Amino acid sequence: LMVVIMFFVVHSAPATNTLTGSRSAGQQAPAILSARKINEHTIELLLAGKKRMLIDFYGDNIFRLFQDNAGGTFRDPEAKPEAKMLVDNPRRRLSAISLSDANHQIVIKNQRITILFDKQTTQFKVLNTVTQTTILELIKPIDFEAKLVTVSLKENPGEYFYGGGVQNGRFSHKGKAIAIENQNSWIGG
Repeated sequence: LMVVIMFFVVHSAPATNTLTGSRSAGQQAPAILSARKINEHTIELLLAGKKRMLIDFYGDNIFRLFQDNAGGTFRDPEAKPEAKMLVDNPRRRLSAISLSDANHQIVIKNQRITILFDKQTTQFKVLNTVTQTTILELIKPIDFEAKLVTVSLKENPGEYFYGGGVQNGRFSHKGKAIAIENQNSWIGG
């Protein structure tokens, strides 16, 4: 099962998890406070520090993960000089999405994939709903720095990563770190 994830994370402000006064030393407040379905294809996770993450499904195996720690919401990526970077009407048929919050995790599920979010860390993994095999897994939480966002994925034998920007979907990035940055340097093809 191939899964397509579009990561749109904005590095406006670093993400931090803070302790509340009512917690004992060493016990960290949950990074994910709550989850809600805001429409038939979008789930919103409310994070500590009044931040939020949006998971928007474009098909049963395609979703966009969007987070802007400055409080922004879905928008097209910015391009300078101006350029249209997303296609019109990208949605495919989508089965019903269920949402549950139990046992220290948020579970988002449809007929093809299940996304499990750890409420303490925001780390997630994607499972094949039918076989329950792991398709994709973060090895650490998404790291927000002042001018950089890092997403670290677990690599399994026989697994390949494609994508990473407009022209980076032609070959595998297996075993490599790639920079996904808006240079607005369109090339042929």
